Amino acid sequence: MNTILVIIGLVVLGGGGVWVGTKYFGLFSDKDKDGIPDKVEDTAAEVKKRAKRVKQELKDVGEAIKDVADQAGDVAGAVKGKPRKGRKPRAKKASK
Repeated sequence: MNTILVIIGLVVLGGGGVWVGTKYFGLFSDKDKDGIPDKVEDTAAEVKKRAKRVKQELKDVGEAIKDVADQAGDVAGAVKGKPRKGRKPRAKKASK
């Protein structure tokens, strides 16, 4: 029981030290005074930007996989000796 109280006390003291360091000594810059260090806000913005870009790339990959699946049937036809159909026309995207 005493061990748990000591651990809780150390966690509280550590948290208090971080709070005092950020609020009173300005160890982390916080220009807009919202309590969140600017470095954390910048990192969050960068993560959002990268996640959006990854989502776009995954969408492009999905479309490319669909094109491959559409043309995979042509390979089977070529093996059987059927004439070449050629590439299927690509549907145009609606611009945003």
